[in-house]
Amino acid sequence: MKKLLLIIIGIFCCSLSFAQQYVIKATITGFKDSAKFILTDLDADAPVDSALLINNKLTLTGKFFDDIPKGKWLSTTYNGKFYYVNLFMANDKINVTGDIKDFPFFLNVSGPTEQNLYTQLNKQTAANYQKRNELVAKYFEIKEDTAQAKHIWKVIHKLDASTDSIKRSFINTHLNSYTALTELYYLNDSYNRDTLQLMYKRLLPAYKNSIYGQRFQNYLLVGTPLKTGDTYTDFEGIDKTGKNHKLSDVKGKYVLLDFSTTYCGPCMSSVSDMKKLSEKYGDKLAIITFSCDANKNIWLAGVNRDNPSWLSLWDGKGGYGKTVLKYGVTGYPSFFLVNPEGKIVSTKVGYDEGSLEKTIAPLLAK
Repeated sequence: MKKLLLIIIGIFCCSLSFAQQYVIKATITGFKDSAKFILTDLDADAPVDSALLINNKLTLTGKFFDDIPKGKWLSTTYNGKFYYVNLFMANDKINVTGDIKDFPFFLNVSGPTEQNLYTQLNKQTAANYQKRNELVAKYFEIKEDTAQAKHIWKVIHKLDASTDSIKRSFINTHLNSYTALTELYYLNDSYNRDTLQLMYKRLLPAYKNSIYGQRFQNYLLVGTPLKTGDTYTDFEGIDKTGKNHKLSDVKGKYVLLDFSTTYCGPCMSSVSDMKKLSEKYGDKLAIITFSCDANKNIWLAGVNRDNPSWLSLWDGKGGYGKTVLKYGVTGYPSFFLVNPEGKIVSTKVGYDEGSLEKTIAPLLAK
């Protein structure tokens, strides 16, 4: 009897373990055999799995450490061109079908409720995004700031307004979903605070207590995000030895705040420039990297890889904590330059080689 019970328990545990795995099955035409597709976790900005397309089919199976839907990319580079499709999943079964010409907006993607809601929203905005991409490409073909270039940007702004309107309607209808809460984060500024408070009250407990609900609450708690001219908001985090540090510990220097993640490509590229800045202006400039990695081991891997001479701090909140929200970080890397009086004198999202020194050098020369 005991042996039978153990067998039943073993079967149950195996079934439970399998049920908690993700399984992505794709049937995609237009690529040659052995095209390598990579699954990327957008939160960690890191690849988590890969598979080869054989006879137009591929399967990815694995397990994520948490079981809440988050953004993923399934992508490949083929004949020098990058192809991707957005997924919104946890340990779920996802099906992807289509042709090479359907990337990135017109593939058929299905799965559990959240993925299907995400797909529904993508279908509603696909035409706008496709047109926007075409116009952006056309804009960069124009080398001068002509009337045609200005007209293109006017059309792009109209498309963006239309897309935002579609998303706001979706959010209102599907507020109690992880998909809507994800989109709401990027559209917070289009709602007044009273409306946001009412929306937060409408959330069911499961969503209110999720990381997305907590981020929503943190956004309401921290108030308006900081901008150039504002006084910095203090924060604290631990260094790689576990010691606590605060931004306010730095006295009498400019401070370059770097909000980044370990596997973000532009973040990695910016490290060499920051090393040069630290060596050249170290007597007047302090650099603090604030990690937006949710996973401590991933953050530490980046610190050990880059070996920065400046502080790299981590608070364990990833991209959902009060510090990231107060500084209005929506892309990586994000830089904030704070003067010795505590005022934010410059902000920048993204990285271009040499751009940091161009901003900082004139200020330090005063």
